[in-house]
Amino acid sequence: MSSHKESNGIESHVDLSDGQSVELVDELRDEDTTSKDGGAKGKRKNSSGVHPHFKDIEGMYKGKMVKKKQCIHCKHSYVANSSGTTSSLKRHLDDCAYFQRSKGNTKNVINFEYSGSDNKNDFINVESSGGYNHMKCREIIAKMIIAHELPFSFVEYHWFNQLLKYNNPLYQKISRSTITRECIKVVDAEKERIKKILKKVDMISLTSDCWTSNQTIGYMCLTAHFVDSDWKMQKCIIGFNELAPPHSGEVISDAILECVIKWGIQDKIGTITLDNASNNDRAATILKNNFTGKGKLHFDGLFFHIRCCAHILNLVVQDGLGTIEPCLSKIREGVKYLRKSPGRLLKFGELAITLGIHTRRSLCIDVKTRWNSTYHMLESAIHYKNVFQAYSYRDSNFEWSPTFDEWTRAEKVHKLLEVFLKATNLFSGTSYPTSNLFLIEIFKVKKEISNAFISDDAFLKNMSVPMHDKFEKYWGEIGVLMSIASILDPRFKLVSVEWTFERLYPISERDSRVEDVYSKLKSLFQKYFNAFKASKAATSCSTTSTSFSEPALHGDDFFAYLKSRPVEIGQKTELEQSAKEEENLEIDLLIPDGGANN
Repeated sequence: MSSHKESNGIESHVDLSDGQSVELVDELRDEDTTSKDGGAKGKRKNSSGVHPHFKDIEGMYKGKMVKKKQCIHCKHSYVANSSGTTSSLKRHLDDCAYFQRSKGNTKNVINFEYSGSDNKNDFINVESSGGYNHMKCREIIAKMIIAHELPFSFVEYHWFNQLLKYNNPLYQKISRSTITRECIKVVDAEKERIKKILKKVDMISLTSDCWTSNQTIGYMCLTAHFVDSDWKMQKCIIGFNELAPPHSGEVISDAILECVIKWGIQDKIGTITLDNASNNDRAATILKNNFTGKGKLHFDGLFFHIRCCAHILNLVVQDGLGTIEPCLSKIREGVKYLRKSPGRLLKFGELAITLGIHTRRSLCIDVKTRWNSTYHMLESAIHYKNVFQAYSYRDSNFEWSPTFDEWTRAEKVHKLLEVFLKATNLFSGTSYPTSNLFLIEIFKVKKEISNAFISDDAFLKNMSVPMHDKFEKYWGEIGVLMSIASILDPRFKLVSVEWTFERLYPISERDSRVEDVYSKLKSLFQKYFNAFKASKAATSCSTTSTSFSEPALHGDDFFAYLKSRPVEIGQKTELEQSAKEEENLEIDLLIPDGGANN
C-alpha cells in the first residue's frame, strides 16, 4: 500500500507495509545534515511545545528502519526529520480531532457533501458536542440504512464494525434489533418535523397512484406537493399503505381521507391528481363531496380533480400503436432472434461495419406496456435497417426482415412518437416547475395528430383516428389549467393562449375560450388578492409608529422594500396591470412610424 504527495514538482512514495498511518510532508523529508563549510550541523533542541504530544518510535520506510514521530492522541506517525522542524506537527495538532476534544473544544460542525438524486440540501450538517456520542452515532447509522435501503443486519457486518471501532475506540457494536427500533424512532421524528412544516402551508396538492405487486398485494402511494415559506417547491410521501381489494372508488377515497386526517391537512387540499380510471373518478367525486360538505373545498372544486397529463399521453399513444401492431411485431421478433445468440449479434455487427454503419448503438427490445421503449426499439432498428436485409440473405432462419414499405411505416411512427416522448419528459420534470410550458408542448402533440388525421396516407390516418378521439376527450379538461400556467409566465402572458387557441379551434370559438380562461384566472387571482389585503391590513393595525422607519432598515434589498409598501385600496391588481401592458404593446405595434405626428 502506498501514498503519494507532491511538493515542488517532486513526487514522494510512502510505504505503509508496517501498518502505521504515515504522511510525508516537506518539513519532515530527509535533508542534508552537513553545513555549507562541510561541518556537521548542530542538533536543534526540542524546545517546541508540540513534542510532548508525540513519541519517538521506529518503523519501516523504503525498506529500512527509520525514526518516526507518533501522535499520542490519534496514533498517526510521521517520518522524523534530522533538522527538527515542527511546522507539520503543529498543523497536525490543529487538525487532530482527538487532541481538540482533549482541549475541551465543545462544538465542531463537519459538512458532508450529499450526492443523492432527490431534492435535498447540498450539504448535511453533522454536529459533535464535547466528544463521542454513541446515541447520535446510532441515529446517523439509522438514517444511513433508511436513505440507502440497507438491510438491518448491515450493523452486524464485521468490517463495518472494524471501521467504526478504528475511527473511535468508544464505539459499541449495535444489534439488528436495536437499529430496527432506532429506524422507527427516526421515522417518527421525521413525521413530526413534516407535520410542523405542513401546519404553516396554506394549500397542498396531492398525487396518488395504485398498483399491484407480483404477490398480488395492492398498494397506494400518496404524495403531498406544496410551496414552503421560502417559495421553494417541496414534495414528500405522506402515505404508502397496503390497499385492500377490491380497488374500488370507495376504498381509494377512504384510504386517502384517512391519510390526510392523520396528517391534519384535510382542510388544505387544493387539488388531487389521479390516473384516468373509472375507480379514480369515483374516488375523486366522493372526496369532493366530503370536502364540500365540510366547507373546506378550495376554488369551489373547480380544479379539485386533475387527470395525469402523462397518463393521458400514454393512453393516446397506446390507442394508436394498437392499430399498427403487425408492423411492430415483425421488428420486435427480429430483434429478439438476434439478441438470443451472441454469435448472431457478432455476425450482425460485422455486416454493419462492412456497410459503413457504426455499431455504438445497441439493439433494443421493447416492453409492450411502455410505449417509450417501443420508440427506442424503433430508433435502434431504423439505424440498422440496411443490416437487417443483408443479414436475412446470410441466415435462412431469419424471417423477420421488414419490407421497404414496412420500414417507411416504422419511420413515420418513430417520428410521431418523438413528439410524445418530448412532451412526456417535460411532464415528468421534478427539479423545477414546467407547467408553464405544457400548453405549447401539448399544441405540438395536437398538431402532429391532426396532420396525420387529415393526411392522404391511409396508414397514418388509420393510426391517428383513435389517437385523435382520445385526445379530444381529455383536452377540454386539462386545457384551462395549462392555459392559466402559461399566462402566469411573464414571457407569454395572454399571447401564448391566443396564439395556441387560434390554431386549435375555429375562429368563432377562439375568443370565447380565451375569455373563459381569463375569467377563471381572475377569480383565482381575486381569492389570493383578498387574502393578501386582509393579511396586510392585520399587519398594519398591529404596527406601531416606529414602522415608518422600517424601509430604511432594508437598505439595498429591493424585494424587502416591495414587501414593506402598503396596498392601496382601489388600485389595479397586478393581473390587470399585466393585461394592460400587453394591450399597450399591441397598440404600439399597430401604430406606424411617425403615427403620433399625423
